[in-house]
Amino acid sequence: MNQAYVDASWHEQPDGHGVGGWGLVLLIPAELPARYQGQMNAPDNNAAELRAVLEAVRHAPGGEPLTVYTDNEAVIASVGRGRGPQLLAEAAREVQDEAELRDVILRVEYVPRTRRHMLSAHDLANDARRGLTTPALHGPHADVLIEQRPAVPEARVSLRRYGERVTALVNLDPLSAVPPSAQALLAAITLARPGEVLLVRRASKVAQALWQRPERALRPAALAQLQEARQTADGLGVQVQFQTAG
Repeated sequence: MNQAYVDASWHEQPDGHGVGGWGLVLLIPAELPARYQGQMNAPDNNAAELRAVLEAVRHAPGGEPLTVYTDNEAVIASVGRGRGPQLLAEAAREVQDEAELRDVILRVEYVPRTRRHMLSAHDLANDARRGLTTPALHGPHADVLIEQRPAVPEARVSLRRYGERVTALVNLDPLSAVPPSAQALLAAITLARPGEVLLVRRASKVAQALWQRPERALRPAALAQLQEARQTADGLGVQVQFQTAG
């Protein structure tokens, strides 16, 4: 079944008007997650979140069921139950009309924001409100999962892009100047294609810090290896985006 995780962000401007951002992660079976975001003038956070639900209906395949997950009870009441604040009634009707027009059987359910895709939707909404565009929304991207435990001499790297899944077992060198978790990250990055954005999950804080600022490496050999990897990635147009764990 098609699923969407939605969230919103809102801020009141000094002139009293509000600016909102919405974000959504759309999951369609056998496809990579699709991410969308946008900025809008909004009277409150609820209005921005309803816009995210509307965009989920618009982007989901027509003629198929869709379950939208949100942590906003007012949106659930307005769209899912036909109740809720009167201020949301018009926007809720727009969502329902769009679902009927596209023959989408719509369900709206609650999930906590701690869910991984909810965290991604939250980040998208925050970026949109601030006028930032998430780089991963443009051009090819791949989801990367790093599984590496302390004291285990091997890491598992899984990469998923449209039409392809890749799994690599990475032998970690205990004598290397590069920390094991950073070794796993560097191995994952070698799987990228030119111009690709890697959405990396479960990279350790150490690995993230060293990738973002190689000069933090304590040993010269580690610094040299990290800088070389960064230069290679930059030359190929590869971007790395670290995803919030959840």
